Amino acid sequence: MKRKRLIVLLLVFLLTASSCYSVILYPTTDAPAEGEDDSVSQWKSSSEEETAPETAAAPSDIQSPPVGENPPIEEEPPFDDGTTSSPVPEVVPEETAAPEPPPMEEEPPFETEPAPPRESETIPGKTEAIEPEIAPAAETAVPEGSLSPFGAVSWRKEDGVYRYAFPARNSAGMTTLGEMDSFPNTRFEDANKPPDKDNWFQGKVFYDETTGEVTYYWDRWPSTLAALKKYGGIYRGDETRKVCYLTFDCGYEYGATGKILDALKEKEAPGTFFLTGHYVRSEYDLIKRMLDEGHVVGNHTNSHPDMTALSVDQAVDEMRQVEEDFKAQFPDAPDMMFFRPPSGAVNEWLLRLEAKLGYRTVMWSYTYYDYDVNNQWAYEDALNTLKTHLHPGCVYLLHAESLTNAAVLPELIDWIRSQGYVIEPICGIEA
Repeated sequence: MKRKRLIVLLLVFLLTASSCYSVILYPTTDAPAEGEDDSVSQWKSSSEEETAPETAAAPSDIQSPPVGENPPIEEEPPFDDGTTSSPVPEVVPEETAAPEPPPMEEEPPFETEPAPPRESETIPGKTEAIEPEIAPAAETAVPEGSLSPFGAVSWRKEDGVYRYAFPARNSAGMTTLGEMDSFPNTRFEDANKPPDKDNWFQGKVFYDETTGEVTYYWDRWPSTLAALKKYGGIYRGDETRKVCYLTFDCGYEYGATGKILDALKEKEAPGTFFLTGHYVRSEYDLIKRMLDEGHVVGNHTNSHPDMTALSVDQAVDEMRQVEEDFKAQFPDAPDMMFFRPPSGAVNEWLLRLEAKLGYRTVMWSYTYYDYDVNNQWAYEDALNTLKTHLHPGCVYLLHAESLTNAAVLPELIDWIRSQGYVIEPICGIEA
C-alpha cells in the first residue's frame, strides 16, 4: 500500500516538474525576446526615413561656381509644395495653394541687330553728373615673371585734361626677335568656337540697372586669359572697382570723331584712340585734338590685316609704318605704346611679338556691330545695349565711324557715372 502511495506521489512530482520545465522552455507571452524591441524600432525608423520627403537645401548650402568658370544662366526656382518642412505633407487649401513658379529668365539675346529698349527702362536726362575726384594712379612695376614691356602708367587730371607720364617704349625684346620664326603660331583654344566663333565678341555680361548686379554668361577661356596676363595684355581693367574705359578704333573718317572728341571734352572723360596708317596720314587735325585734349593714341596697324596670318617681318612692318608716319607729323608726342589687333584676331604668338616691340595688346570686354556706316543703330537702341553690358573693369570698344556712337556718348557718360562708376584712362591698368 505504501509502495502504491509512493508511486502516485512520484508520478505527481514528475507531472508537476514537467509542466514547470515546459513553461521555462516555451513561454506563452507575446512580448518579444530581449533585444527585439531595438531591432524592430530601428527597422521602422529606417523605413520611415526612406519614404519621407527630402528637405530642400537652404540657399547658403548652394555653392557658387569656382572663380574663372562661367556661372550658369538662371534656372527656374524649385517648386515648394509645402512638404519640405515636415515628413507629413500639409493639405493646402485650394484658395491658398502655392502659385505657379515664375518662368525661367532667359539670357539676353546675342546682338546681331538692334534690340528694342526694355519697357521698364527709362532714358535719364542729359544733366551732367559730378565725377568723383580722381587721384593719380601710381606707376606700377611689371610683376615678376611677366613678359609685359611695361606696367601701369601714371596720370593726373589737370584743368579737366588728362596728362600722362609715358616712358620711352621698351623695345629691348627686338634683340631676340629671331625666335619668333619658330614660336608656335596657333589660335587660342577658344577661338572659332561658339559662342566666340568669330573672335569678335570677347565675353557676354548683363547689367541690371535696377539692382546694379552683373551676370556673366560666358567668358574667354582661362588659358586665353592667362596668356593675355603673361604679356600684359588688356581684356578687362580693374575688376575690383566700379570703373570702365572708353576706347575707339579709327580707320576712316565719316564726320563722327570730332563729335566724339567734343563729348569727351565736355564731360572731361578720357579716351583711347587706335589709329590705322590711313587715319594717321589723313587726319592730322583730329589726331592733334586727341593729343592736346588728353587722350591716349595707340597703334591699329597700317592696313588692318589679320596679324596672326602674317610673317614676323610683315607684322613688324605693319607696326613700324604707323609709328613712322605718326612721329613724322607729331615728333613731340609720346611713343605709341598700346596696340589693338584688327578684328580681335590674336594669339600667344602675336602677344609675344607685340611685347617684344614694346606694346601692350588691348582687347575689349564689350563691343557691338556699330561700324557699318550704312546700317547704323537707332539712338535709343544703341544706348540701351551699351548700358546693359556695363561691368567692373569694362573696356568698351566703339568705332569712331559711327555717328550713333557720337550722338549717344554724352548721355552714356552721364549714365555710367550715375551708376557709381568712374571712367579712367586705359594706361592706368596694371600689367
